[in-house]
Amino acid sequence: MARTARVKKTGNGTAYYHLMSRTNDRRFLFDRGRVKTQLVNALRRAAAFSGVEIDAYVAMDNHFHVVCKVVRTDEPVPESELLRRVAALKGDRVAEELASHWQELRCIGMESVVMEAQDRLRMRMNDISEFMKTFKETFNAWYKRDRKYTGTIWSGRFMSTLIEGGRYRAMCMRYVYLNPVRAGIVASAADYAWSWIAAPDEPFAGPVPEGRLMRRVAQIGGGKIFGSEAFVVEIAFALGNRFRSRHVPARVVEGVGFATHGWRLAKEVAS
Repeated sequence: MARTARVKKTGNGTAYYHLMSRTNDRRFLFDRGRVKTQLVNALRRAAAFSGVEIDAYVAMDNHFHVVCKVVRTDEPVPESELLRRVAALKGDRVAEELASHWQELRCIGMESVVMEAQDRLRMRMNDISEFMKTFKETFNAWYKRDRKYTGTIWSGRFMSTLIEGGRYRAMCMRYVYLNPVRAGIVASAADYAWSWIAAPDEPFAGPVPEGRLMRRVAQIGGGKIFGSEAFVVEIAFALGNRFRSRHVPARVVEGVGFATHGWRLAKEVAS
């Protein structure tokens, strides 16, 4: 059966995503603190390189979650910013060597080669697929070297949900940083060392009990689009036949919002 295309907001503007990836066979490969620390570090470096803003994340023993913001514009990333991002990912020395190499190429009249190299870097910016690819390549290299690991770390491709801003983004952020509480690891999310949440632009609105919210958003995480009915319908219709979503209805999740592609799980919990 053909897999569903990944949902991404097209065109310029701001988009929010909930991303999640599990280990192969759900094995506890990240059960040590130093491993989760490295995972978080790789996430931050990949985000800084990719131009993705992380709103919330959590690293668990066999999976991780990220809520992030992606802003796309017509303005190309300037050379100075490209070098800053390379430094954030690979270190100052690598960025300095790259800048020196570009200068050498320019000195011998090969400006076109420099521009092609920069364009290849720009194609990796402000995109969740490129962000996750950069993160996994960075983390995998460290993990396999440190643990002398030769198998497959991840189970298939990562899951992603395009989410609406405001209260819906805040719900997903709360779901992410409360993962260790749901798992019974800590009593308070603030006590878990490998999670983080930024203050939402619009705080969560609505008297939904915390425990009830956690269960329902957990299931929505398996969907593709989450938010208000208008948002879900608009995105599904805009993607049309490429996503095969024009005929997929927005299903209500009582007291939470609307979702598609994964709504059955959400409906089971809500009913």
